[in-house]
Amino acid sequence: MLDHNNPDTWLEIPFQNPPAASVRRVHQSADSNAAPGMAYAPCRCWRCRGGVALADRATLDRLLAKHLITLSESERGQWMLFWAAHPRHDADALDQMNTWLRIAGGSKEPAPVYALYVMPEEA
Repeated sequence: MLDHNNPDTWLEIPFQNPPAASVRRVHQSADSNAAPGMAYAPCRCWRCRGGVALADRATLDRLLAKHLITLSESERGQWMLFWAAHPRHDADALDQMNTWLRIAGGSKEPAPVYALYVMPEEA
């Protein structure tokens, strides 16, 4: 068994340059909405990463909108353009994010509505 506290048992793997004709792989979305051959950068938002409580969705979007409001108009526009083009972000997600951006910008409109999910045994 490997003793992690004893550095003498650690293995060091020397760095090796990749072969000259290496093929670079780009993250390919497994989503069926993605067109064949289209590569999307891996998204790190809570919608794509998962592991987030459904009750926290509005809070996370609100915090993201507060951050985006601090960016310049062009940076924010570019970020939203790339975010909206990702196949895992549907029209409802775009509407919710745009609403939070308007609220963070000073609008007095109500917070967007998020769909409630019910477990099948509770229905």
